[in-house]
Amino acid sequence: MLSEYGAWRLRTDEDAPALEEVRTLETLLRLKAERLGSPEVGLWTAALTRELLTEVVPRTVVQPREQLMDMVPVLRRLVDFLVETGRWAPGSMRGAEAPALLHDLEFAALEAADDPTRRSFSTNVLGHGLSLGVDLEDEEALADYLHWFHSLPDAERLAVSGTGRLAQPSTPFDPLLERALRRRDEAEERDWPWFLPALEDDGEPLGELAEQEGVGPYLGCPLVRRAVGVLEVIGEGRRATATGAPGRETTAELLEHLGLGGGARSLWDRPELASVWTTLLDGGWLELADGRVRAAVGPVPAAAPEDAEGFVEFGHALITAALLGRQARGAEDGGFRGMPDTIAALLVACGDEGLRLPPGPELPPPEHEPRALARLLHVMHDLGDLADCGVLTHEEGVFRGGPAVMLALVGLLRRDGEADRTDRP
Repeated sequence: MLSEYGAWRLRTDEDAPALEEVRTLETLLRLKAERLGSPEVGLWTAALTRELLTEVVPRTVVQPREQLMDMVPVLRRLVDFLVETGRWAPGSMRGAEAPALLHDLEFAALEAADDPTRRSFSTNVLGHGLSLGVDLEDEEALADYLHWFHSLPDAERLAVSGTGRLAQPSTPFDPLLERALRRRDEAEERDWPWFLPALEDDGEPLGELAEQEGVGPYLGCPLVRRAVGVLEVIGEGRRATATGAPGRETTAELLEHLGLGGGARSLWDRPELASVWTTLLDGGWLELADGRVRAAVGPVPAAAPEDAEGFVEFGHALITAALLGRQARGAEDGGFRGMPDTIAALLVACGDEGLRLPPGPELPPPEHEPRALARLLHVMHDLGDLADCGVLTHEEGVFRGGPAVMLALVGLLRRDGEADRTDRP
């Protein structure tokens, strides 16, 4: 039908931009069918037309203002074509009503397109890029713009995603500079961190525990042992403070029960206990309500080592929760600072030799790389936090994970890989 429209349009005006009009109509008809459940080309009610132009298009279509101004006139010509060729469907508004309605909608459509509340997050972000001159059909240019957008402070990103505007960005968008910065960051993500030795390869699939290891790797994980102890002490419930921690007496009891020594006014003063507590809250094994905290079932019930299968499932879920919690948080809230280098470091730390950081002289920092030391320090911070939590051990400068941590880590990597594939268009 649209090819017929194009031919009809050129017969009426040989200089008409028929190809551009056909593309515009393709978009409108697709949205009409997909978003409004109206696939019939010739069916146009007043309500449907108004909703398409003032609700659906602003929410889903990113286009320059001049193209938007052409949209209603193109639709008016489609109506003429449908009426003239006998395709105007029963149930539509009367053909004579359409011109007046579309005249009224010209301004309404522009007004709707300028209203950020009618646009989606992505439409606002991409529309802002378009206003900066970004060619949204150029994958490289779009990647440069999105790299700049994600580097903005939170408040500025919210302004762009909420309104499609940002009058005075803290860092103006410079396409050439942003491309260089993006390529630098992408190269760093691809590069194996300079401070890590090559990953061991024993020919065995990553993350598979041998059956004979049983509960051993989890008994050897301080996080799992401490978590079991915390749940034993908290039991049916203890008083909780306004910060979500147990009271001072319960904190002292926990430290003694776990063999961590005393001397803390608050649980938050002891990272090796606070990290376990946070993981149990994140995972749902502790519940806070009405000034009390109590042990809960969580995604996997806590189990004693005598219940080998249950203990392994609990330990795996616990280590996974510790890693996921830090991956989900921002760095300022206790999340990872050195990703993706931290993942690479964890893979090495889970090998037989563990990971010594800082590295010895056999791994010197690269020359002319100002961020080399910062990358190392960020990873050391992350591994130190995981050692406090008990996911890793840290003795004589060597971080060690083990097969239980490796299993959780590989599960996390697979999950992220599947999510990436799902998000791909």
